[in-house]
Amino acid sequence: MGLMPILAAGSARLDHWIFRATTRHDRLIGVAILRLFLGVAAVGFYVSDYGHRAYLWGPNGYVSMAGASHQLKPGQFSLYLISDSNAWFELLYHSALLVAVAFTLIGGRVLTLLHAVLLWSIYLRNQDMLRGGDNLAQILLIFMVFTVNNAYLAPGARRRRATLVPRRRRATLVPQSQLRPVGTLLHNAAVVAMLIQIGVLYFVAGYLKATAEIWTNGTAMYYISRIHMFSMFPGFPQAMNNAYLGWAVNYFTIIAEIAVPFVIWSRRAAIRKLVTVSLEGMHIGIMALMGLVTFGLIMIGADSLILNDHDYRTIQARIRSANSTVRQLFGPATGRLRVRPSTAEQPVLLPERVGF
Repeated sequence: MGLMPILAAGSARLDHWIFRATTRHDRLIGVAILRLFLGVAAVGFYVSDYGHRAYLWGPNGYVSMAGASHQLKPGQFSLYLISDSNAWFELLYHSALLVAVAFTLIGGRVLTLLHAVLLWSIYLRNQDMLRGGDNLAQILLIFMVFTVNNAYLAPGARRRRATLVPRRRRATLVPQSQLRPVGTLLHNAAVVAMLIQIGVLYFVAGYLKATAEIWTNGTAMYYISRIHMFSMFPGFPQAMNNAYLGWAVNYFTIIAEIAVPFVIWSRRAAIRKLVTVSLEGMHIGIMALMGLVTFGLIMIGADSLILNDHDYRTIQARIRSANSTVRQLFGPATGRLRVRPSTAEQPVLLPERVGF
């Protein structure tokens, strides 16, 4: 094979990639689900300690304003450190709560930016209150500012999707008024950046577990279940007493985490769905058994980005098909008589004779 055909094939592939990156928004459903879970986690963060907000984050809290300022690294800032006025703190805190609710329900770039700044500010006001997954949430929110995160699960989502360039239309058929290559490219670049962050996070976590003796010998979950603050369910320590079950949970976790970067862009949708469901189940278990609710919500939102829009549509179609089948088998009678076609004469059943 000559050099020119190889260059031509490479150029065609590059043109196709550029066309898709500038005309088709990727993973709109996953980004919307991510927005929803990050928002719920943030609202829970604000509400869970609402009665103790002044003590935890106020100007006279147990972490002084000077102490919080001293902990800041170059380039970091917190709006809570601008003034030592209690009125400023109350205004800022309640505004942040309202913005978090609006971000969850409505989304959009402006609300995402406001939410990111306000959440970053309260995290840096008292860094003792971080609950796991907070660093990932801050990173993802920065990238989400450049995404269309309200094309689903938000008011006006259908109308908003109608303004986006249809998925399968060629560039020659798309009107110039609808072409927004810069915005589309920013969205897709931000999605790729978030996926890389998620893939690296899981791979490093899985690799560290795979190289740690406590995980390879199957005793990690046993010791974790013995930590009082991470044992919310009485049966959790008892279940981890079983050596086989503990070993299975350990290696299930390692394999699922290491697999993430290899399945994100895999063409095998079934494997991608299997790994995603495994991760979701793992984090639901962490929330229920270990009480790490905020961490679990953030990670479930991040996991939802692994699946693309086609994956979600196929899952929705299968759920509808299964639901339809269940209704046909166990649903109430429709009140209609279905007469099978037959050459023989069948008696006519009047309504009063069949109990209608």
